[in-house]
Amino acid sequence: MKQFQNFCSGSLKKGTSVFMLIVFALVVGIGTPVVSFAAEEESSPSNDAALGAGSFFLTLVYSPVKLAYAILGGVVGGFTYALTGGNLETAQDVWEPSLYGTYVITPDHLKGNEPVRFFGVSAYEEETYLSERVD
Repeated sequence: MKQFQNFCSGSLKKGTSVFMLIVFALVVGIGTPVVSFAAEEESSPSNDAALGAGSFFLTLVYSPVKLAYAILGGVVGGFTYALTGGNLETAQDVWEPSLYGTYVITPDHLKGNEPVRFFGVSAYEEETYLSERVD
């Protein structure tokens, strides 16, 4: 029985490592053409497919990191709220950058139509940013 457990745990670790290596290779391999595809104004099915695949694989890597940061920020913000005697403004200074932001990479992010925000901003700051960008 122990040999079976060792075999399964070893195979699982090896399989996970191979999967992560394949994902990394695809992100790097697709990432460069996606940028050049995004620069083209015409869209074709192959360009859209490359952008979709690139956004999918980048999301596989990006989202867990962003989610971990958001959870940690939520916990730290809660402690901040409690330790400052219920000061909501101070807690929001921790919560806004960690909880707001981009969680999923889309083809529009890769094309440059939308910003990728790891550190989020409040809705008021987003409005200000968009109005400045238009001007």
